[in-house]
Amino acid sequence: MFNPKYFNKGYASEAAQATLKYGFKEMKLHRIIATCQPQNIPSYRVMEKIGMRREGYFRKCIPHGNEWWDEYYYAILEEE
Repeated sequence: MFNPKYFNKGYASEAAQATLKYGFKEMKLHRIIATCQPQNIPSYRVMEKIGMRREGYFRKCIPHGNEWWDEYYYAILEEE
């Protein structure tokens, strides 16, 4: 999906931080959430790096073909 030569350069963290800033400052949101599958380690590391907290672990909640996938639930409040 993305070109590997751009991995581990901080671009995802920078984009995620900009998204939080836009959500809180421009859209006046109080809370922002994000989700990912537990095996997607780079995604949840980005969420943790930008200050989001893991608030939940939902087992077998995402249908995918004949399987059910687990999901991590992250969130951050404006004041954090």
